[in-house]
Amino acid sequence: MSNEIRVTHGDFQGFVAQHYDLWFSESGNSVEQDFYKQHIIHNRGPAVEIGCGTGRLLNALIRDGLDVDGVDYSEDMLNICSSKAKRLGLHPALYHQAMQRLELPRKYKTIYIPGNTFNLLTDREDSTTALSRLYLHLADGGQLLLTLTIPKAYIRNEQPEAWRMLAEVNRDDGAVIRLSERVELDFWEQLKTNFNKYEVFKDGELIETHEDTIRLRWFYQNEFELMLTAASFKEIQFNYGADRSSMRIFASK
Repeated sequence: MSNEIRVTHGDFQGFVAQHYDLWFSESGNSVEQDFYKQHIIHNRGPAVEIGCGTGRLLNALIRDGLDVDGVDYSEDMLNICSSKAKRLGLHPALYHQAMQRLELPRKYKTIYIPGNTFNLLTDREDSTTALSRLYLHLADGGQLLLTLTIPKAYIRNEQPEAWRMLAEVNRDDGAVIRLSERVELDFWEQLKTNFNKYEVFKDGELIETHEDTIRLRWFYQNEFELMLTAASFKEIQFNYGADRSSMRIFASK
């Protein structure tokens, strides 16, 4: 069999979208779902997930009876989300939009952005515009929840030039998909470039290779607090993850 190499550029389409859910465990999904569920219930009103992707969180929250809409800029991811929802008998409101151009028909008591979705805004003007658009879509007393990441310590210390294998997963057809990455950091611009390589093996033979490039900008706490304040957010809180490579931000209208 021939091994064709296909290259994409961080658009979360095609192969990446089709296999996205394989990299998330059921237990990990449950922890995230419960976290957002409790905040949505506490805030007492409709919610929207920015970067809902394939619906791994969104559909479960709707299934639990919550009023949650979904937004994503990847059409392929939204199509997968919609198909999964139909199989569950759900009918979520889904919007194909970028958060810096957000224009939705209603306001929300909770806006949440999971994962490192906000970090994908590598243009500084886009990130400040996005916060302003998010603020406008919050109902009075509403809350924004988002997660930011910075490069992990081993990347900051080593910046390996060689490919580093991250994980392997099994596909339903018996194929094994191996994910490897190579990372470049620009400390002055606070930009991280991930070169991701997906190798597909069938019966021990490499049959496909997909390479994907994703750029992310990281933000520091004081910097991001100033950005939130400039967008008129109040009651801003930061909670760091255990390894301090991620933090959850809570900001209110």
